[in-house]
Amino acid sequence: MTALALLLLLISRQVPQTPPQTSTRFAIAGVVVDAVTGAPVPRAEVSIFVETDELKITGADNGRFQFQNLPPGKYPLFAEAHGYVRESLDQHGPYATAVAVGTGLDSEHVVFRLHPQAVIYGRVSDEHGEAVRHAIVQLFSRPSAGSSRPGFGQNQAQTDDLGEFRFAHLLPGKYFAVVQAQPWYAQTGFRGQTDASQNFSGLGRARSTVDPSLDIVYPPTFYPGVFNERSATELEVAAGGQVQANIQMQAVPSVHVVVTNLPIEQDNTNGVNISATQKAFGSVNLGMSVAFAQIAPGEYEVAGLPPGEITFVVGAGGIRQDQRRTFSVNVSDGNTIDTAATSGPGANLSGRVILPNAAEHFEQGVMTLVGEGNRVFHAKIQKDGSFSFLSLQAGTYKPGARIPPGRKYVQRISATGARVQGREITLDGGHDAQLLVTLASGVAQLAGLAQLDSKPKSGALILLEPESRENFDDDIRMDQSDSDGTFALSNIVPGKYFLMAIEGGWDLDWADAAVLRPFHDHAQVMQIAPDDSIKVTLAVQRPMKDVPR
Repeated sequence: MTALALLLLLISRQVPQTPPQTSTRFAIAGVVVDAVTGAPVPRAEVSIFVETDELKITGADNGRFQFQNLPPGKYPLFAEAHGYVRESLDQHGPYATAVAVGTGLDSEHVVFRLHPQAVIYGRVSDEHGEAVRHAIVQLFSRPSAGSSRPGFGQNQAQTDDLGEFRFAHLLPGKYFAVVQAQPWYAQTGFRGQTDASQNFSGLGRARSTVDPSLDIVYPPTFYPGVFNERSATELEVAAGGQVQANIQMQAVPSVHVVVTNLPIEQDNTNGVNISATQKAFGSVNLGMSVAFAQIAPGEYEVAGLPPGEITFVVGAGGIRQDQRRTFSVNVSDGNTIDTAATSGPGANLSGRVILPNAAEHFEQGVMTLVGEGNRVFHAKIQKDGSFSFLSLQAGTYKPGARIPPGRKYVQRISATGARVQGREITLDGGHDAQLLVTLASGVAQLAGLAQLDSKPKSGALILLEPESRENFDDDIRMDQSDSDGTFALSNIVPGKYFLMAIEGGWDLDWADAAVLRPFHDHAQVMQIAPDDSIKVTLAVQRPMKDVPR
């Protein structure tokens, strides 16, 4: 079942419509067992969705469960129990195996392996060993196989009055922990002469004068008590295991910087806004609580910063997005940051979109640019296909277009004044650029049957790997075979691909070309054309012992 299908199920609680012409009914039955010990899990709650209704049952003491009187179709299956993680059947990230029911299909011998919850707990203390209350603790999950960087887990906890925190219901895996907090006694002060009428603060205790010994902050602190993520210790927790992670904070003097040349018009009455973040693992922004105040016309003091690499976004309330300035600076106390010099003058990007059909029009068309940090910029596409973006900062952007009806994809990009690599462009920020974006329609669909030793194989990793890896992240398609061995891949960009099914392949680092290369000998080579609708039977490969994972 595809990740999209599973996500839609969770949101809308819908399953595919069942054929109305048959009155034959079937059952889904099986046993819920502990994924570690194999022992039955008593009285687990098991659920499916029938049309728009969730159907729940409680399993027996021996782990057995049964749904009866079901029409033919495919049913995602969920289970949960006290002390276990709620999961889908054979779940791997967003992918899972759906149970197919119908004539000739075995849907009554399901073995649902439920993982015992993992727990990470600990205590946050200051340099004197005292509890740090109301600190925010976040977990960053180790990336799944094939991911190029750690992903940000949605797990967040706050310490209690004893400084303690606890994360339960975790899947087994590898995690990093980071803490953000403020010393309870800290007072952030401004050193410059502030304009009281223009004093804006992200901290409730900012003052014009303050004891320097109290002008302190806690930098974001990684387990076990370090400021640099490269020095952080990984937390590995097994299914059903518990790991203690005590973290010690260390207060440091607050960094003050002066920001000049803000991109704010003189008649702007919406106020100034300065925000600051610090990156973790290259992809996650940790928000900083900072104070800022005007100290002279066009100059603002920013206080309450930790030392290190800080990303600023400066502008004013209600200001256009293209007039904001985003830049990163390795700050130290007393820095003066000229936003015009730091972020560069910005570049104007204009261009034109070419549609696959000359008879189509651009009504309600929108051009998008996805920049660093997943910031999205929008521009209306005019009737002649032209568009423009003003004052873009230097960096790499991925262009896209939304032009109804139907789904179109970026087939080719050419540019002057910008560097093009695949479907991305890089602006240097000092020169205007022109872009020509050619769109195409006719994405393909592929459905198949995965077989191992000539029998349908459930739970296999299905990979459609583009031969050209220039746009690998955009073009690769994945699925997990369902209980009857079937799978489906959609919205495939035409081109040449390797189609592979791998038993137990979910631990492979499939983003690494060298890892997949040994499987090419037994892969199906697919030359996919626009609007193709392909059906295949695919032999499942067993992973090789010497393949990196």
